[in-house]
Amino acid sequence: MAKKRTLNEIRQEKNYGYTAPSKTMDKEIVDSNTDLEAVKSMIVDKVSKHFHDIMFEMICEEMMDHPVFQSMTYLTEEGYEQFEDEWFEFYHEHHGDILYQVMKNITN
Repeated sequence: MAKKRTLNEIRQEKNYGYTAPSKTMDKEIVDSNTDLEAVKSMIVDKVSKHFHDIMFEMICEEMMDHPVFQSMTYLTEEGYEQFEDEWFEFYHEHHGDILYQVMKNITN
């Protein structure tokens, strides 16, 4: 059984424990780079979709905690049907603004 080296022993090597792939693997690595990029793109797409869904729901939940974004603050039961379309636009316009600002803060 080979002796397990300590972290200090590995650090003292010039290659820090790294061994380069063999020449026969080079072609496989080059060929797999396009696959690698496709997989990375797929992961980014999936994570981004879920992230946007989570952010969308979180913003909706937070907006519901404030009367300014509750339709009943402005409308009676009788008037709600009449103004439903306008309310939808008002709510989602502000929701979009909040989502944009959150995403902008995250990327900065």
